[in-house]
Amino acid sequence: MLVLLAACKKGEGVASNEVATQAAPPQALRVVADKTTAQGATAAVAQQPAPQPRMIVRTANVRIIVADTAKAVDAISTAVEVSGGYVADSSVWREGELLRARLTLRVPADKLTPTLASIRGVAKRVDNETVSSEDVSQEYVDLASQLRNLEATEIELRELMTSIRQTARKASEVLEVHQQLTAIRGEIERTKGRMQYLGQMSSMSTIALELVPDAIAQPVVQPGWRPLVVLRDASRALVSAMQGLATAAIWFIIYLAPLLVLLLLVVLGIRKLARRLRTA
Repeated sequence: MLVLLAACKKGEGVASNEVATQAAPPQALRVVADKTTAQGATAAVAQQPAPQPRMIVRTANVRIIVADTAKAVDAISTAVEVSGGYVADSSVWREGELLRARLTLRVPADKLTPTLASIRGVAKRVDNETVSSEDVSQEYVDLASQLRNLEATEIELRELMTSIRQTARKASEVLEVHQQLTAIRGEIERTKGRMQYLGQMSSMSTIALELVPDAIAQPVVQPGWRPLVVLRDASRALVSAMQGLATAAIWFIIYLAPLLVLLLLVVLGIRKLARRLRTA
């Protein structure tokens, strides 16, 4: 009887719920449906990953004319360090009495424009300035997706390795899974390395800078004696002279030789005629 009563009460509850649902006005049902839809949309939005910020790799190539190369290098190096960057590569050499330099600078991406302005302030003249940009955002996103897949594959392979060892399978099976794990680890490390490289290149811009001294600002000096240059000039002069002699010989053979042969025949004829006259 208790069971029957309980069943009856349950039936009454269900019936009352059905009656309440049927008695509810259509507007109330629409409100409930709208709330459910809104909650589902909010949950879907919350599950979406945050948008990946754009990753731009910027590179500048600059060639400037300076009055004093050494002072300009010091001033530019100081400006780069103040901006939070550093000199990645530096090369200074002399051409005669002139000092030239080539620098590779790395500065934070948001400090590229101020650093270029500082470089212009040091220069007497800017011969060339170009800035190029490369968007690597999509490549980074693709690498991140590839990394997730590789790491998931690594987990599955490790679980498979554990299962094989626990079931005392053949050593060849263990070796095969181990080789696959090694290959996956290599792919993971390469992918992480590429992602790290893109992150560094996008966070720090690169400036390839060449400093050329202003010839007007340099002291006028007499260049010293350079034996190799003299030897080179003498060799060129000798070759030029030999070429001139060869050219004259060719002209002589082609144009003057036939005339000389004809003149020789005339002279021989005259001498022969003179001998005959003498004997007569």
